[in-house]
Amino acid sequence: MEERNENTGPDGKEPALEPGLFGRMNNWFLLLYAFACYMMASSLVGILYLNGNVVLSVILPGIFGYILPLVIITRRYNLSFTSEFRLHRPDAMTAALVVLIAASAIYPVDALSWFFKRGRPVDSDYIEILLAFKPKGVWHFAGMAIGLGLIGPLGEEILFRGTVQSLFHRNMTVTAAIILSALVFAASHGVLYVIPGVALLGIILAWVFYRTGVLTYAVIIHSIFNLFSLYRLNGISEDAIREAEWSSPDPGWLVASLVALLVALAFFARHTARRA
Repeated sequence: MEERNENTGPDGKEPALEPGLFGRMNNWFLLLYAFACYMMASSLVGILYLNGNVVLSVILPGIFGYILPLVIITRRYNLSFTSEFRLHRPDAMTAALVVLIAASAIYPVDALSWFFKRGRPVDSDYIEILLAFKPKGVWHFAGMAIGLGLIGPLGEEILFRGTVQSLFHRNMTVTAAIILSALVFAASHGVLYVIPGVALLGIILAWVFYRTGVLTYAVIIHSIFNLFSLYRLNGISEDAIREAEWSSPDPGWLVASLVALLVALAFFARHTARRA
């Protein structure tokens, strides 16, 4: 009698695999793999930063901690990396709306971080990181811009939206997947009082990714936010950073930014619904 493999169906044929990485791999194992990627990236950041390689600490972890491991695992199943993580070419109108969302979200996100930061003791380690990240010349600025504006956003979006959020969407409601993935993203940043602001940014990123199904738009928002933060850090004096002289949000600017953000989100929701 012919022996039948336990993985075959009643007709003796192997069952068809669901297309894509998430259908071929155990989702819990893939989530563990994503956590291992995060730990690898964090370890690289610590090693490079503590050895004085500040620019490399914002470039190499994204490559070797996030991007390369996920390229390897997609190639293991002969899948296209860009297709699997939906890094598609952006549509011009959608990209324009995404830029508006990013620009109008910067002030509310910063205001939320300021609110949770006020009255708390100055985190000396965080101040030292800001001083180290502050650009010290054209080449230093260019290196930080590449790391924070391109490699970092691409790597983090592939991990937190392209992998973690996608896994959550397979196993829970849309709202739960968006909120939980945003909280995981915020917690990964470590500094307690920036978590609420980063969580708000994470919700926006997760919602944009959910509405479009294209990771490129989340990368654009993330990149704009990081580059603006770098630009602002470049313009602050080292003495102001050391003394933690953060100005309180202007109520008028905050209201205007919130209105602009809500309008941009509304137009984006209408635009993506029409495209669906």
